Amino acid sequence: MAKPTTLRGSKLLVKIGDGGSPEVFTAPCALTTKSFGRSAGVNEFNVADCDDPDAPIWTERVKSALSSTISGSGTLAQESLDLYEAAYSDQDSRNVQVTIDYSVGPRTYEGKYHLTTLNITGEQDGLIQVEIELQSDGAVGIAA
Repeated sequence: MAKPTTLRGSKLLVKIGDGGSPEVFTAPCALTTKSFGRSAGVNEFNVADCDDPDAPIWTERVKSALSSTISGSGTLAQESLDLYEAAYSDQDSRNVQVTIDYSVGPRTYEGKYHLTTLNITGEQDGLIQVEIELQSDGAVGIAA
């Protein structure tokens, strides 16, 4: 068995665009956990067997919608607070890039996202923590 080539978590980078021209993408500082998920919605149809109508019916599925979410958590860095607040308050979605940096070069996914969750918590004897979630607004693809 060949050993797989693994990647460190620091090789997953989330960058939020500022909407400018040219657009500047900024990675929020101190996010220690990041997640990039894609999902597909399906419509289900029960299809009977024409040759054996008494047989159990099989469910067939048709892919109907695609969606993506990004989440992250970590220590709140003062340098990123304005970025979070602006993206959360903005009525329009923002361009976001998710990059996986691996040995043959980076793979970057790009699309528009709404920052839908911004949780900031803190304990008396600890550091302030942040949790964010972004939901796609349209197509997300691999950047050229």
